[in-house]
Amino acid sequence: MISKLFRKLVDLSPKLSLIGWKYFYELTAQLFKKMASWKFMNYGYANEETTTIDYDILCGNLYRHLFDQTNINNETSILEVGCGRGGGSELLLEYNPKSVTGIDFSKNVIKFCQQNYHDARLKFVVGNAEHLPFSNNSFDVIINVESSHCYGNRGTFFKEVARTLKPSGYFLYADFMSRIHYPKRPAQLQECGLKLLSEQEITPQVLKSMQLSQTYKEALLKKIVIKPFRKSIADFAGLPGSNIYNKFANGDTVYFSIMCSKEKLNNEV
Repeated sequence: MISKLFRKLVDLSPKLSLIGWKYFYELTAQLFKKMASWKFMNYGYANEETTTIDYDILCGNLYRHLFDQTNINNETSILEVGCGRGGGSELLLEYNPKSVTGIDFSKNVIKFCQQNYHDARLKFVVGNAEHLPFSNNSFDVIINVESSHCYGNRGTFFKEVARTLKPSGYFLYADFMSRIHYPKRPAQLQECGLKLLSEQEITPQVLKSMQLSQTYKEALLKKIVIKPFRKSIADFAGLPGSNIYNKFANGDTVYFSIMCSKEKLNNEV
């Protein structure tokens, strides 16, 4: 009931959406600031061969699904917009980049990241996805995982991606939205100067991950959430039978992954 009301409220206006989600993430980061083991905040990805029920592996697989499409080396600079609790940014170090910067609009979640990750290649900053605090042509790769549905204006965000991405750089993007409105998303990206390289629907893989992680999430909710709030939190967690799970299962909501590049202009080097 509470989760459905919250989702309806944030859908009323872009500004209300941004305020609502920011409040939610600030609150959860404060409540669970001592849970250093909780690093990921996505629904995960599981292909046909996946059998693990390890939550961190399933969530990490969503990043691997995107990053395995690119060529990363020790000169690559990466920006994760909407880094959450930092697990994805830390995982990207597996690809041996030069640097990974995570940015999020939640001060509490950035404080959590700064206190729990200490690799010199990692940096975490507070900032707004629609007003990225970086110079033009700053990053080789920008990644955004299950975050843009919280933003007030996705078009403005895509323009910021195009501005801060280096020429020929990659934008790796995964999120969900209503199926009826999804066709406009690739068009928005291209209007902002981002060339579409690949586009996939990964709803079945996300649903399988939700199923595999069910036991872990149910045990965790029972441990850390008081009973009156468990049903609402179960929806945000994506447990089978929850509102968001059912929307994925019946096809009303699509989970997608997209890979873009910033087209190199003639006067750019």
